[in-house]
Amino acid sequence: MKTPILILALSFVCLSCKKEIIEVDVINPAPASVQLRIEQVINDSTIVLKWTPFSGNFQKYLLARSATYLKNGQLGSFVEPVDSGSDVNHLSFTENRMPLARDLSYDLYVSNDTTQFNHGFQPVAHVYYERPNSLVRAGATDVLIDKQKKWIYIMAQKSITLLDYTGKILRSVDLPISIGYCSLGDFNGSKELYVPENDGWLVILDAGTLQLKDKIYIGGYNVGSVVAVNQKLYISSSDMSHGGYSNCTKVYNRDTKDLIGWTGYWDGTRLMKLEGTSVEMIDISINLIPVDLSYYQFSPDGVPLVKKEDQYHGDYLMDANIVRSFPDGSKFITSSSGTIFDKSLVFDRYLKQNANFSDFAFNSDGSIIYAAYLSQKQIDAISYPDAVTIKSYPTTFSPYKIFRDGNMLICIGKASTGLYGYLFVEKINL
Repeated sequence: MKTPILILALSFVCLSCKKEIIEVDVINPAPASVQLRIEQVINDSTIVLKWTPFSGNFQKYLLARSATYLKNGQLGSFVEPVDSGSDVNHLSFTENRMPLARDLSYDLYVSNDTTQFNHGFQPVAHVYYERPNSLVRAGATDVLIDKQKKWIYIMAQKSITLLDYTGKILRSVDLPISIGYCSLGDFNGSKELYVPENDGWLVILDAGTLQLKDKIYIGGYNVGSVVAVNQKLYISSSDMSHGGYSNCTKVYNRDTKDLIGWTGYWDGTRLMKLEGTSVEMIDISINLIPVDLSYYQFSPDGVPLVKKEDQYHGDYLMDANIVRSFPDGSKFITSSSGTIFDKSLVFDRYLKQNANFSDFAFNSDGSIIYAAYLSQKQIDAISYPDAVTIKSYPTTFSPYKIFRDGNMLICIGKASTGLYGYLFVEKINL
């Protein structure tokens, strides 16, 4: 049933496109007696297509490409002729103008109608090509950034994709099991990516190659998050062997992989370091209703010193998927309404209730909060503490995650069409 849908789309696009494109009227499909295949992959964007000779009363052929990609700043699904002619001995085509699309379909049509060149085509063959290192599918669970290397890490349920600031895919890795919230860190002069898996393991990848370097068994049935600080790994686990829920947060030495200590209140939380502090963190529960908030302080050696729960237990909106520390670590912000707490876990204010924010970033002293909207193509610069919008920045895509790097915002935006959504990198000058 897929071929007729593609045929109708081809006819529609050809009729509506401004430039001169062959119009195709499709008659009832003929049996696929012609074989179309990918003869050679020269590189990720250049392929050679080849087909077997036509039989019957052949007059002309048409090769069309169907793909979803970004064109003139808009994501759309396009069906375009790429090759046509009347030479029965022409049996191949080199695609060297491939758009930046992940999924590309090529359909071959023939016609025996001699009266009009643009009528009477029948589909006879189809082939599919998945272009590597092209577009990142939506479905991300988190994004990390390395401002020094100008790298962006897109985490999905079972995969990690590394991009540069231009949005070019550098490499990607598929994982056998779903993952929690990851962390970047330095160890012995190299960058590492720490990946908690939902089987009790912490996987350590080289941050540049995404190759496996090491792994640590944490225990329990899943690992919710990890934070790397000074070659210590702070891990929210589900290992209850040290006293139940109250000791599921574990600290490991990265070098020796020895367990330093444990603390916590709940299993499987989202840990986040408070910036500008030595080793102070908060965590937000992931699978607990109402959502619970906790604070921890550790020694420079990773020994747990202080732990504290919030006094509200669900009175204010919190979201483990949306949480950022103020630059000095004195406060943090969470939820789609921008709920602000100080590090004593005392509620400060909502930035804007019912705003549907997707993420936040800050200027250097925290006096401006950049707030991205999930359902609007916009980022607002909002003064703090008076919560006044002082400037708005339009975005090409719907913002998902934002990061401030100098006088620029790096925005990871979402766009969708048809069945799939994709992620794009957008740079916004401040």
